[in-house]
Amino acid sequence: MKNSKLSILHLTASIGFMSGGVGQVAVGISKAQNLLGHNSMIWSLDSSSVVQESAKTNGLNLKDIQFFHGLAPRRIGYSPSMEKKALTEKGSSAFHVLHQHSLWLAISRVTNRWRDTFSRPTIVAPHGTLEEYALARSRWKKKLALWGYEMENLKHATCLHATSTGEVQSFRNFGLKNPIAVIPNGISGKCLNKKGNAASFRSRFSIPSDKRVLLFLSRINPKKGLPILFKAIEQLNRELEEWILVIAGFEDVSGYQAELERLGERLKISKKIIFTGPLFGQDKDDVFAASDVLILPTHSEGFGIVVIDALAAGVPVLTTHGAPWEELISHDCGWWVEANEQGIYNALQDAVNRSKQELIEMGTRGRLLVEKKYTWIQVTKMTIELYDWLLGHCSIPSFVLKD
Repeated sequence: MKNSKLSILHLTASIGFMSGGVGQVAVGISKAQNLLGHNSMIWSLDSSSVVQESAKTNGLNLKDIQFFHGLAPRRIGYSPSMEKKALTEKGSSAFHVLHQHSLWLAISRVTNRWRDTFSRPTIVAPHGTLEEYALARSRWKKKLALWGYEMENLKHATCLHATSTGEVQSFRNFGLKNPIAVIPNGISGKCLNKKGNAASFRSRFSIPSDKRVLLFLSRINPKKGLPILFKAIEQLNRELEEWILVIAGFEDVSGYQAELERLGERLKISKKIIFTGPLFGQDKDDVFAASDVLILPTHSEGFGIVVIDALAAGVPVLTTHGAPWEELISHDCGWWVEANEQGIYNALQDAVNRSKQELIEMGTRGRLLVEKKYTWIQVTKMTIELYDWLLGHCSIPSFVLKD
């Protein structure tokens, strides 16, 4: 018999704008779980101001979020107050399950200690952090984390949460034998009805009305593959006379944007590129409204939530095999290519030679895909079924893999 109302604790480092896709996922799932009648709470290491801003933007109830102070340096993610609350407060023992988002921070210590204390299910969602490309970065930090707490967290997780079948293979390659639930990320149903103002965006960044827009919307980070995009643009210089590349995102590797700007100058394509900084809320809606194609030339992506953001806005997507988006091909709403210069070049050449109407039709098909499969309510029903199985209330779901 299923439990009619579950109490769920989500752990994440941050839910703020700068948290990227992971924070957005934690917020989306938790909010939808509450809408479905469950008691879902988020614990994060954000400041009070960040939590309040995120709650306001995402329509969250402040009572469903608790923030904790973390000790410096922040990138370690160590919070004695969070650990203490997890073990000593009555509220922490009331949760039926704990769902952790991302790895390599000391919030994993909280998961370990909560599981050991209450002997209840823990679900760990790496969100791309066990991909080969990600593991190659900051190796020393990851080795210390594995030794200190992360290997215990991974090996003893009741279930791992993969957002794609490709991520499943990464878990197995890492040597993990836990059950794996394949549950994709989602998007708010309201996003399907949002309207942006293309003219407002163009005016703000002085983009002529006759220029077509190729959009990159993500963190400015070496993982995202912008240099291979720049080199493809150099080769297609003449065919891109009517196009401009908008790069919207925050720099999370110091000095990397300046490095990209220098590369653009060397390749003589800098006049085709605009760096806008991060765009959120209405600004994000406006840039989607102004864009003809979203491009994510990534080397590695657990899911790539910006892909469904774009498709929901009716914008076709060009991305690489580094992201699990073969559906762009099967639903004819974008391009899915090898993560190299030639792959990007071929797809980009095809994209920029398509008419506006063709791209609009591709975007419409992408929007229908999101509406059918990727709204938070649909995704969250899968998480509730998973929790019920882990608590012994139902049989194993079809999306759970056991080796």
